Amino acid sequence: MSNALSILYFAVSLALVETARRRLSVPADVTRKAFFALAGAWSTPLVFLVQDPAARAVPFLILAVVTYASFRLELLAAIEDVGPGLGSVLFPLSCALLLRFFEPITALCGIAAMALGDTSAALVGRRWGTRKYRVLGHSRTMEGTLTMFLAASLSMALLLVFLGEVDAHRSVAFALFAGTVAASVEAASPYGSDNLTVPLSSGATLWLLERLSQ
Repeated sequence: MSNALSILYFAVSLALVETARRRLSVPADVTRKAFFALAGAWSTPLVFLVQDPAARAVPFLILAVVTYASFRLELLAAIEDVGPGLGSVLFPLSCALLLRFFEPITALCGIAAMALGDTSAALVGRRWGTRKYRVLGHSRTMEGTLTMFLAASLSMALLLVFLGEVDAHRSVAFALFAGTVAASVEAASPYGSDNLTVPLSSGATLWLLERLSQ
């Protein structure tokens, strides 16, 4: 039942962003990030609907297959980025890995760091970023990196405060630390690889902080 709901949700989300691109001329970079935000948001009800970690990962593995087919066959321009990257595939794959191998709240935080943090950073950086810098041969903007830090930290802090089992002070401190890691990793990840590195590094950072604080 949960797989059917997930597939329906992803299908509707894909249809919405592709329609927005075709009918409303919404730029592909906006529709792509909007889809990541929509897909990432589904992880929250999923952890409450499904108890088995392996079963939670299945819908996102299916989505990874669908997005790979789209990439190879050029089916859905609304979710593809310019360049050689497999970002549209790596994001659902990272969600599947987090949901399978991490505790629910840690997984949700890692997904939020990408779905909300990186989405905000990309939109701000591409439209209003003026202070550029280069890391490992690719360009970033200070405005985008700062937005990444703020949005990732805020989203993780809210999840930890309202759904986590640690107090508010530690939740905010953990989120700020993980947000710093997320922004740093995003800046150094080329060709859409941040869709994998940011969620996993954020989740791993929170997992480590939780263990060290026990």
